Amino acid sequence: MKKLAIFIICIMLTGCQAITFSVDGLLRAPKVADEQSAIYQALIESAGRGITLEYPRGGDYRSAFVLYDIDGDREEETLAFYSVNSVSESNVKISVLDSGEDGRWRSMYEVAGAGSSVDKIMFSGRDLIVGYSTQDYEDNAVRIYRYSEGMLEPIYEDTYSLLEKSDLDGCGTEETLVVKRSGGGIAVDVLKPSDEGVYSHYFSEIALGAGTIAGYGFSELSGVKALYLDYALESYGVLTEIIYLGDGIIAPLSQNGLIYMTQRQTGYLSRDYDGDGTIDIPLPRPFTGYESAPLGEAEYMTAFMHYVPEERALATVSNAYLDLGDGYGFTIPNRWMNMVTVAKNSSTGETTFYKYDPSLGGIENMTPLISFASAESSAASSYGSAGYTEIAETDFRTYYVKTVAGADEPMVLTMDEIRDNFHIIE
Repeated sequence: MKKLAIFIICIMLTGCQAITFSVDGLLRAPKVADEQSAIYQALIESAGRGITLEYPRGGDYRSAFVLYDIDGDREEETLAFYSVNSVSESNVKISVLDSGEDGRWRSMYEVAGAGSSVDKIMFSGRDLIVGYSTQDYEDNAVRIYRYSEGMLEPIYEDTYSLLEKSDLDGCGTEETLVVKRSGGGIAVDVLKPSDEGVYSHYFSEIALGAGTIAGYGFSELSGVKALYLDYALESYGVLTEIIYLGDGIIAPLSQNGLIYMTQRQTGYLSRDYDGDGTIDIPLPRPFTGYESAPLGEAEYMTAFMHYVPEERALATVSNAYLDLGDGYGFTIPNRWMNMVTVAKNSSTGETTFYKYDPSLGGIENMTPLISFASAESSAASSYGSAGYTEIAETDFRTYYVKTVAGADEPMVLTMDEIRDNFHIIE
């Protein structure tokens, strides 16, 4: 797949960004600028000056101008995305521009899109895939176009909540994945291309009683790049399904009766928690000592689960305390399991782990082991003077840890253990 060609037309921009130049870039810049200007001028000649360039909101292609060989002549055409400044015309338009033997760019064909803005642009072989969004509808619209005999014609039309590409069956070629609302749930349509440009369709309703998609990601699973889909139930909470291709669409958690094992509170989304490249499914449960706490007053330990295809089962790979508000997690060491509890001080924001002993009558009487705290990175922090050590930092927050128990306490962790078990979550 060709890379995105980004055209920066200074007269169209309302603001400026710093640009880093290389010597090689400076040598080529006049030629590039001339071609950009020629393409833009060709679009103006075709569409008129009353237009606004439309930039995709997501995906790999973020320019209003995309270079791609859509007709198979081994020469790249330009696809221009724009809207007309008119009360009567609100949809995005696509113009196909090509350069002739004289090197001059010309608009060859234009077509009206299916929305007022561009959500994302993708390609499948030489076919153009465009996701459109509109302010009037909750669902987005997808069109797959094929350029043939000088015309850009739609060969597939549908709505979607999620539009992505992935090699769902391990064949080496990516399929187009369309996830959409369907009746009282969520349905999946997978389009698998052949070498001849013919698509095989695989369709399945995978989630009944689902409201919206809460999150998603792709992860390797037995040689395929499977979709991990979190969706919110209309009744309560979030479920996770895994989707890939075999003899049709495979949704192993539903098909093996495991789906409701993944039900949990909203906010606990599937993620690669420990950075090992595999998505983990979180399942929170009350932390030791909070088993009988009223709803809203408990602290939770989260078991991260992997689906094991060979066993058709979910297996716990780690347990962690997650602070979703401050954006971090701490994996509970094996020697701490069922031996510690945790409490967060709502006034100071400090989270402290305690050596659990129910005979002491309350957490305030238990032995504190370590404490975590965080502060906005732009703000001055007093944690350093309070005995804390900085353990991690993002663009927005700085994280600190302090060992509270004495060195003779057997359950105290080393700083290396703490760092290895501390994870930033998004």
